Amino acid sequence: MAEAELQNAHLSTINPDFATLVPAVDAAFKQIWTYNDLTEFRGNWRNSAPIYASIIPTEGFDISHQNITVSDQTKIEIRLFTPQGVPNSDLPLLFVLHGGGWVVGGHDSEASICRLACVRNRTKVLSVDYRRAPEHRFPCALNDSYDVFQWAVTHSTQLGIDREKIVLFGTSSGANLTAALALKLRDSQNTVRVAGQILNVPVTCHPKHFPSHKIELNSYEQNAESPTTNATHMRWFWDQYYPNASADPLASPLLAESHANLPPTLIQVAGLDPLRDEGIAYAKVLKDAG
Repeated sequence: MAEAELQNAHLSTINPDFATLVPAVDAAFKQIWTYNDLTEFRGNWRNSAPIYASIIPTEGFDISHQNITVSDQTKIEIRLFTPQGVPNSDLPLLFVLHGGGWVVGGHDSEASICRLACVRNRTKVLSVDYRRAPEHRFPCALNDSYDVFQWAVTHSTQLGIDREKIVLFGTSSGANLTAALALKLRDSQNTVRVAGQILNVPVTCHPKHFPSHKIELNSYEQNAESPTTNATHMRWFWDQYYPNASADPLASPLLAESHANLPPTLIQVAGLDPLRDEGIAYAKVLKDAG
């Protein structure tokens, strides 16, 4: 089947409720992707109007910021959401790593889930503003995330969190960092057991290292030019984050030698997404590992 026919066949399966939004979504993302340099690209991304559904709280939480010194003495900003009207100690923690292809994005990228989890689940939420590519390539963002996690555990009393109730959360490239962080914590001398991880449309494998002899990767072809982030964008993001990428499982968690003893995991995928099949593949290896 020709590429155009394949794409049209795939688009015909879009949920009718979403199909009416596709032209506007496509136009918005094309505007974001129109830029002359990285500064303008990040500005386009940052200035795109956030859309908060009616279920997203606008009150009931407090926000504070703090700079954390990581291993190479760089300061990384964290944003802490604290629910109002609850005891300020021994609360669960949602540890959030934002999406944006390791290149764009920041605290506001996951603002909706941070607010919602904080208020509805009466939990503290910590968002990490890790350093971004291409200025800071793999494994810088992962190392920043690891260092901030260790800081949060060490300062759990000061933060008012229960260190036995920490859940990791990430979207897209943030989910890649989340999955890699879970692997790194499992294999380190870390004494805290992560209670769970939530991987939202996760990046789990560099496309050139995907084990296609065992698992199909049709979503990169089917969603080569789809609205929002498509296959073309994802290859560009990978080139910024990890050019000439090796098959390192901390960049491609799907390739880990073992997926045993990882925390309970919720994986969410989207049909109109080049990352769909690698999210499904990661669910399979986790299930196979028990």
